[in-house]
Amino acid sequence: MRKTCGDILDSLTGDCYQVLVEDCVPVLKKYVEEGRTFDYVINDLTAVPISTLPEEDSTWEFLRLILDLSIKVLRPSGKYFTQGNCANLTEALDLYEEQLQKLSCPVDFSKEVVCVPSYMELWVFYSVWKK
Repeated sequence: MRKTCGDILDSLTGDCYQVLVEDCVPVLKKYVEEGRTFDYVINDLTAVPISTLPEEDSTWEFLRLILDLSIKVLRPSGKYFTQGNCANLTEALDLYEEQLQKLSCPVDFSKEVVCVPSYMELWVFYSVWKK
């Protein structure tokens, strides 16, 4: 990482940020209970699952849990950012967008297709916010 980031990750906490490298579910649950809110939540957990098989329902439930908790800790004007998947995987991306409609809080979203050189393909990235 040093070649890419230099010394930026030497301190995971700054005046207006904190980078957490741990299981996000207990942390987000704690923040929800405490009523903490944030301007931004950036998810770098995983890409949108590509499988649509019933046995993969638990994967979607897991992602929906993280989405729901992340939206709950956003300030009213806050935004949640995440990668989707390869732009060619339209069925999987459609399923992700369906998950957004199943959250406990209504949300809107936008998406942007960008070239990710290290992946050598186009990917979809999402920005999600409370309605």
